[in-house]
Amino acid sequence: MEIQWPLVIFSLLAGCGGATIAFIGVSEILGVGKKARIPAAITAIALLIVGGCASVLHLGQPANIMAAASNIFSFSGISLELIALGVNVIVALVYLLLARGGSEAAAKVVAIIGIATGLILTFFVGNGYVMESQPSWNNVALPLAYLGSGLACGATLFAALVGKDEEGQTKMRNLVLGSIAIALVTFVAYAVTTSLTENTVVLFWVGAVVVGCVGSGACVWFSQKHPLALWAAFVCTIVGGVCLRATMWLLGTGFLSFFATASSRMLLGA
Repeated sequence: MEIQWPLVIFSLLAGCGGATIAFIGVSEILGVGKKARIPAAITAIALLIVGGCASVLHLGQPANIMAAASNIFSFSGISLELIALGVNVIVALVYLLLARGGSEAAAKVVAIIGIATGLILTFFVGNGYVMESQPSWNNVALPLAYLGSGLACGATLFAALVGKDEEGQTKMRNLVLGSIAIALVTFVAYAVTTSLTENTVVLFWVGAVVVGCVGSGACVWFSQKHPLALWAAFVCTIVGGVCLRATMWLLGTGFLSFFATASSRMLLGA
């Protein structure tokens, strides 16, 4: 199947943005990375908006966009993604306002709520592809792999924004390494439960696993001496996320017009 790049970009940026919001909440609980929270919230909002625009580009025609908007509360896989996207933008905006001039206690509560909303979005952007018509996608391991990818991206991004701030560096590094380990486990689980083809073996094992997980983990480890290595870790997780999603599309059977298929099967309530 042809790779649908607008949806690759959407799921990657939305997952990263949602996970970044989640890590803001985690940092509030652990009391680390205080200086990075506001930049992280702004970055997360930007990622979600750009990702949402990429999703809209995939719909193509204005009629398709209007149909999707009119059926937003059908609670299909696609509508759940869009609802979760909007909720996370609101959560990040409210947190940003409270953190910059409101109650610190209220900001912490909103940030903790963001842990749930962020992780839900990161899972939903993968769960929307689970369907019986695509055997290689009809597996809970797929959205879990998307969740793992989002966690790795969000963790490395937040850690990179923390940068040279020595406060809680050990906790932060361990948290990031743990997130990358989760991504590795979910990636391998997806490969084990799905039959990779000749044109996806290298893409998945080298791109998603070696670069996306092992490479990013190594960069995080080296960041003990060179903090800028955290940005390299983030780049590695992005590469891994793209390779994971490209693998999924290449494993699909036949040509799939996502909007047309969703509409014909009433996934959008049409």
